[in-house]
Amino acid sequence: MNEPDILFEDSDLIFLNKPSGVSVEWFEPGDESLQSFVAKRVGRGIKIKHGPGIVHRLDKPTSGVVVMAKKPKILKTLNAIFAERKVIKRYLAETDGIIAGSGGKLTHILIKDNIARKAVVADIEDRRHQDAKEAVLSYEVLEVRRNSASTLLEIKLETGRYHQIRAQLASIGHPVMGDEKYGSKVCSDRIHLHCFSLELHHPKTNELLSITAPAPF
Repeated sequence: MNEPDILFEDSDLIFLNKPSGVSVEWFEPGDESLQSFVAKRVGRGIKIKHGPGIVHRLDKPTSGVVVMAKKPKILKTLNAIFAERKVIKRYLAETDGIIAGSGGKLTHILIKDNIARKAVVADIEDRRHQDAKEAVLSYEVLEVRRNSASTLLEIKLETGRYHQIRAQLASIGHPVMGDEKYGSKVCSDRIHLHCFSLELHHPKTNELLSITAPAPF
């Protein structure tokens, strides 16, 4: 496993830059994952019975900033912070094709397809489905890369749904580059989606933490 960079760490929590291709959570202790890396790295500094506390996740092929808790009280507070949407998450995505304009906002209803392991945009008649959830994001066009016929976007999530960015961009005909599951025609060793910024207040000190990680594409 490519070892993640540690971006910030104190006695309560740790921020890491997750590489593409690495799972956040272990299924068995010792599995190659971000969680197992933190368990080995921090060791006895973790006060949570089942290892470092997972507050949020990134898809396995997505890279970027992830925060984990070392103590039960910190995990509980972080879970509340995320549930109350007091976190600002920003992503960089390189998409297939040229996106016109300077930016925009996407609002869809998504349903998780457990068989295909992907999210699908619901049709009008499916919007009353028990698993249908609203997904909202805004994006800004940072760069049009004409040589590769792609567009670099900065994305801010207003909701946090399963495969949200990947599904919503694919629905407008601009899947994330390299994301074959969602229709990208570009062959790549990774998908070009990266959480480059996570901003929240420290659950103990209330200090504003703005943690960033440069994109690898």
